[in-house]
Amino acid sequence: MLLVFDSNYVSWVISSAFWRGLSYDGNRTEIIFGFMKQLVSLFENFEPDQVAFCWDSRQSKRRDIYPEYKNNRRKDMLEEDKDALNLIYAQFEEMKSYTLPALGFSNVFEVNGYESDDLIANMVWGKNPDETIVISSDTDLYQLLDYCSIYAITKGQTTNKEIFRRHYGIEPIQWVKVKAIAGCSTDNVKGIMGIGEKKAIDYLIGKLNKGKMFLKIEDSQEIIGRNIQLVALPFAGTPTPKLRKNTLTMDKFRSICREYGMDSLLEKKSLAKWEKNSLKIV
Repeated sequence: MLLVFDSNYVSWVISSAFWRGLSYDGNRTEIIFGFMKQLVSLFENFEPDQVAFCWDSRQSKRRDIYPEYKNNRRKDMLEEDKDALNLIYAQFEEMKSYTLPALGFSNVFEVNGYESDDLIANMVWGKNPDETIVISSDTDLYQLLDYCSIYAITKGQTTNKEIFRRHYGIEPIQWVKVKAIAGCSTDNVKGIMGIGEKKAIDYLIGKLNKGKMFLKIEDSQEIIGRNIQLVALPFAGTPTPKLRKNTLTMDKFRSICREYGMDSLLEKKSLAKWEKNSLKIV
């Protein structure tokens, strides 16, 4: 079983759960602590034999095509909110550059200009969907369901190809066109005005085949073509991460827990879970 973390997603979920913050020895640690707890839990649930962590780059090649891409994220934000956000990003950076490698994880990936979704797409391509789990709730990843399942930690639910088909009535590969037509408010990608995901799906399956909305979509091929470049995974030019052997040990786990004052993770029950499941990872 390959377990792939959409690491920014996991970190933001943890940030929301620990919105009051945690600190140890004068440093903020809530995201690091929450991430560690998720690792213990998810390793027990899925028993992976390989794991990878994919992170977003702060730079985006998509903005070369569409300057408005994600430019709504800090718009009208107060300075105090920006300061709080920078404290969160500092923990992202610490997890990525220090904590995960110090635990013995060798597959921690970030590539300048690309997003975690792009790296995940290349990593899961051609894999067995029953043996490949992506930890995320980003609906952009639905287009990859031929090769993986997606587990949302907020709901404790897994979405696979069959569940997707039953819910949407289309194939995962068609999801790209749906997003291109309807747009993506999260990423500030504007679709065709007045056309949401349901109408986009109706158009693709032939249910919407006449009338004003049909003609509006037919006449908006330039928007659709631009958006496909933005929403299709992976983005053009994304390198394929190569998985390497990890070097996890119990001593490394104990050392990191002590360093961050994570006494609850050093309890016998937690240590037993980590030892039983993490050391299966190659």
